[in-house]
Amino acid sequence: MSNLSEKIKLNLVHGKELVESGIGGAKEARDEVLHSEGNTDLVALAAQKSWRGAAIGLLAGAIGGVLADDRKPLRGVVAGGLLGAVLGFGGSFAWRTRPLTSAMARGAKKRIGKARDKHWLSRNPINYG
Repeated sequence: MSNLSEKIKLNLVHGKELVESGIGGAKEARDEVLHSEGNTDLVALAAQKSWRGAAIGLLAGAIGGVLADDRKPLRGVVAGGLLGAVLGFGGSFAWRTRPLTSAMARGAKKRIGKARDKHWLSRNPINYG
């Protein structure tokens, strides 16, 4: 029974190492992208330019809300408009910040790969002798 609990503890420790290395890699890549020339205002510009997507989402959601809620159309307009605005802004913001997001994903993947390799080598040592 202690063997199972030891395996669980080792897996939890390894999982924690993977999460920490992924977060560290994402942070490192984020800082690298945001401090590179030409990308210093990437997030601010993306937020400013995403309002058009929010307005289009607001209109589409309001129209959909009117058509979907025939008993209380005002409630449908408000709910649909709010949901459409959030989705429109979020989608536009995500699209405009994709260089940052992809760099963070690559950085996390690279660091997680290194942590997995280190863990595998510690459990499967290679004897060159």
